[in-house]
Amino acid sequence: MRRYSISQLEAFAAIAECGTFRRAAERLGITQPTISLRIRELEAGIGEPLFLRGKGGVRLSSTGQVMLQYVRRGLGSFDEMENRLKAGDPLTGVLRLGSSNTFALSCLAPVLSALEGMQPGLNVELTITNSNTLARLLAEHKLDVAFLSDAPVPPQVSREPLAQCEIAWVASPDARLGARVLRPHELARTRIMTLPAPSPFHTVISDWFAAAGEPLPTLSTCNDMSTILRLVRSGAAVSVMPTSTAGFELQAGTLMRHRASPALPPMKLYVAYQAAAWGHFSEAILRIARDAVAHPNTHMTPI
Repeated sequence: MRRYSISQLEAFAAIAECGTFRRAAERLGITQPTISLRIRELEAGIGEPLFLRGKGGVRLSSTGQVMLQYVRRGLGSFDEMENRLKAGDPLTGVLRLGSSNTFALSCLAPVLSALEGMQPGLNVELTITNSNTLARLLAEHKLDVAFLSDAPVPPQVSREPLAQCEIAWVASPDARLGARVLRPHELARTRIMTLPAPSPFHTVISDWFAAAGEPLPTLSTCNDMSTILRLVRSGAAVSVMPTSTAGFELQAGTLMRHRASPALPPMKLYVAYQAAAWGHFSEAILRIARDAVAHPNTHMTPI
């Protein structure tokens, strides 16, 4: 197992930026023999030279160029860790926040506004993607908190129910589906647009056709819910989506909601987080999220 010390990696990065061992040693406040020793030990561990020496200084070897990308990333992570620990709460300083399209289009704006008011110096790194990807990023410790639908999470990730969303078939009034109850065979020749599998909406549509004993038609897919919303509004397709996502359009009459037979089950939203990093600030995030989903305009039912 290779083991590289932080001091060796810092010396490597400093030399790459300064161009000489002498200037890098001065920046780090150490002697030139000391920084030279650290690089020799690092090169011995790597098994390749990291620098090419010349009259005017040094330049990175091809191995060194590749390594520098990872070293900068790693040292940046350590700096972030120190900032969080010094702040007294694991989630202050930088918050790596993930959200599904459903939560992002319904509740994310007031959540971010409340976080800014509570913690003005907070830097939010936002990831919007499907719930299965959010669960994977949490498992890989690449997110601190995520708002997602029902997706499996690993043991180190805690999950709490947040809200229940009603979902429905929606279409443009120009689609001329009327106000009747929709049944699977009536949509067999209609363009249906949804998020790619294994999104919950793709699953709901598949199960809806299966429950009626109808073959699943070819589904058009798009990885962005807001784009699907625009396409449905234009009459290019119909879709299944949360009424919370299409709330403004439904109220304005630019989209129509249709009852379905069989009925579509509601979808649950959860907040998932790294259990080991939970603290008083993290509890505030949960409280803010609950307040956001409780607002009447979200068309969600808090759990």
